[in-house]
Amino acid sequence: MSSLSIDKVVWLEPGRGIRATGMIPYSLEFFQDHFPAFPILPGVLSLEILKRTAESYFQKVQDAVSEIRCFLKQIQQVKFSHYLKPGEKWESHLDLLAQEGDETRWMARLYHDGQTAVSARMVLSGTSGF
Repeated sequence: MSSLSIDKVVWLEPGRGIRATGMIPYSLEFFQDHFPAFPILPGVLSLEILKRTAESYFQKVQDAVSEIRCFLKQIQQVKFSHYLKPGEKWESHLDLLAQEGDETRWMARLYHDGQTAVSARMVLSGTSGF
């Protein structure tokens, strides 16, 4: 099974945020059951892409050798505005709003073809050492 991985980080500025791109693989198994006649990426996996983008931010800012894992502590103001389908390219934009201890607050957006597909405010934990 292919994964929902980041293909490229297109912008990163420590203390400000990250922009990354990727593509939704056709080969994800859940497309067989998640509306087979009209396959779309489940919303929870859209949020997973945003979380993975934040993890990539910390990986690069900390120049970490091992993989960094964050935990989604809170999510607010989630809005799903556009379907994401297999084979479509996406771009994630995460703006760092605040950091307190091992928690970070983000304004996160996932785009497809210039349209916002998902937007949310996220609080992540497990980011100590930043």
